[in-house]
Parts: sequence; structure tokens; C-alpha cells
Amino acid sequence: MKQIVLWSLLIVPWASLLLLKPDTIRRYMPVALLMTIIHTLTYQAAYYYNWWNESKSSLFGWDRIMPVPWVYGAYLIVVIWVFRFTYGQFWLYLTVNLVMDGLFMYLAYPLLGRLGFVSAESSLPTIAIYAMMIGFSLIIYLYHMWQNDIFKAPEETSKERQRTNWPKLHLRRKAR
Repeated sequence: MKQIVLWSLLIVPWASLLLLKPDTIRRYMPVALLMTIIHTLTYQAAYYYNWWNESKSSLFGWDRIMPVPWVYGAYLIVVIWVFRFTYGQFWLYLTVNLVMDGLFMYLAYPLLGRLGFVSAESSLPTIAIYAMMIGFSLIIYLYHMWQNDIFKAPEETSKERQRTNWPKLHLRRKAR
């Protein structure tokens, strides 16, 4: 049963991307990958400093330090969905992260610990992990703000060029 749940945490989130437009996935995938890197580094630090132990969430055996179903499945895809519905509305984004991270840390994680899916042991207080998660969400929001111009749809870019009166190169070619 445990293996089914862990495989579901890896596959079902990825399958949910079929409900999104490819442009949406392309727009938010860089920020989701950044969050994946942050989570990977955090899990490695947690292992090294004995903050927590997630070997119970191992799916492959070699992922005892950093659980693949969580980091490369659920966490990665949740970032895309949260950005899809909240980006551009910072206070909504922050509220959604505060609520989701709070529900996860104070309700879901203890339940998953009792069921044997995660380690219920941690040398860090829950509030410290919760603050870390909120800090990460702020970092990736700032990153996406920085990257946002790169991932605008082509029609948005052409409308901006028209508004700023950029030279129309195709007209110059015809004049020659």
C-alpha cells in the first residue's frame, strides 16, 4: 500500500499537467525547477545536520536522503498550479502558501508520520520548518518576477512593441 501511495505522489501530479495549456507549463516550469533545486539542497542539508530523516519516503532505495515522490512529483507540480492561479496577485499567493504550508506542516505531515510515510522525528521545531517553507515561496516568487518578461506570450511582446513604437523591420525591407 505504501508503494502505491508513493508512486501516486510521483505520477498523479505529473498527469494533472494534462489539464494545463503547454504555454502555462512552459511559463511556470522554470520557477518549479528552481523550487526543486531548493528542496533538493534543503533535504541534503537536513540529512547532513540531522534536521529530519525522510528514509521512510524512499521509493527507489537510493533516494533516502531526498524523497523523489515528494520533491520531483508533488512539490514540483504544486508550484506550477499555485503560480497558475495566483501569480500577479502577491497577497493571494502569500495567503495560499501560508494556508497550504500550514495545513501540510501541522495536519498532513503528522498524519503521514503516524501512517509511516514520513519520519515524525525532527530536531527543528515545526515553526522553523514552516518559516523555511514560506521563505522559499518568497524566493521563488521574486525569481519568477525577475524571469517573467522572458516567458511572455509572443502576442504580448508584439503588442508591447506596437505601443512603444518600435521600428517595423518588415516595412524597411520593402522600402529598399
